[in-house]
Amino acid sequence: MDTARYVERVYQELHAHPELSLEEAWTASFVAEELREMGFSVSTQVGGHGVVGLMEFSSPGPALGLRADMDALPMTEETAVSFSSQNPGVMHACGHDSHMAMVLAACRFASENRERLRGRLLAVFQPAEEMGDGARSMLKAGVFARVMPDRFVGVHNWPSLPAGSVGLQAGPLTANTDHFHAVFHGLGGHGALPHRAKDAIAMATAGVQNVFALTQRCTNASYPQVVSFGLIQGGTTVNIIPERVTVAGTVRTMRLEDQEQIIRLLHQAFRAAAELYGGSYELDYVRGVPGVVNDAQVVEELVCFFAAKLPDVRVVTEGLASLVGEDVGYFLQEVPGVLLFVGSGQEGAVNELHNPRFLVPTKALVTGSRALAGIIEGYLSKKEDSPIKLHS
Repeated sequence: MDTARYVERVYQELHAHPELSLEEAWTASFVAEELREMGFSVSTQVGGHGVVGLMEFSSPGPALGLRADMDALPMTEETAVSFSSQNPGVMHACGHDSHMAMVLAACRFASENRERLRGRLLAVFQPAEEMGDGARSMLKAGVFARVMPDRFVGVHNWPSLPAGSVGLQAGPLTANTDHFHAVFHGLGGHGALPHRAKDAIAMATAGVQNVFALTQRCTNASYPQVVSFGLIQGGTTVNIIPERVTVAGTVRTMRLEDQEQIIRLLHQAFRAAAELYGGSYELDYVRGVPGVVNDAQVVEELVCFFAAKLPDVRVVTEGLASLVGEDVGYFLQEVPGVLLFVGSGQEGAVNELHNPRFLVPTKALVTGSRALAGIIEGYLSKKEDSPIKLHS
């Protein structure tokens, strides 16, 4: 079976059987069986339903790690394709099925060409990316206990890029994804007598507006960052001023200094709003998934591989930074590596992640598989003139 047929078959099989975070049992079993058939030694239940495949080649050399995420989203699919989700209310709407298919196809390439390769290949299939905890759980479980990779490459389809292209940018790529929960405390009362109350709704309203004003005027617009509110809760009926109102939202920053400044501004905004109406506030700020920072040297290495081995593939190297979250950043804090974007946009289709009509086209699957195979060959080829020399 050629690469295109293999990667499409695997993609469709995985797409039809999506599983939510922490529930990826069938997916893990499918991936593990594919790896075993290729000759990988396989570890399962690594940090949950995580799967790790290891292939050791006959000659010593560097270790390369590849990573795909496995979990799906709680959404009802609306694509009407023949391989639509068979699990009601669950869908691979972020393309994690395509990531697994690409990495498995690259592993198949390594298996079929093992006599030409050296070193070791580690295939990491991670659960619970959508929860932001799967990578950290795998690290705590010792995902690198047997082999510490010299280089690590995660892959993610990217509909902002056309199918047939890849994206690879040095430096910050995704955001620190934090969230906060604030409570305003006042004094309840009758809606007709607001002067006798301490209006928590007024505090919350002012607090939200203060945050928008301060983050617009006091942060450096040269660096991407955003604060968004997603929840406001308070009150029981139209003529009762509530004593307590809750607001909550998300903060996305690319730099740690911006993260610290946003925390200070939230306190400043909420404190001023509470004091204005005679009340108080509490702020619970939770630092979430760290931003992905692509290693500049690894980016340079991969760009060289692609130029030599995939000259027909367009490589985009700028304008890729986004405020989405991706927990592969935990791995990249431990090992020099990158998150590689594989273009999945197609004309006339829905090109939005987390959309019930989103699908990854075959052209993207093939391009991603070829790119990962080129990375394997670039780092692990036995050729004496291999352009990259890494410690084994």
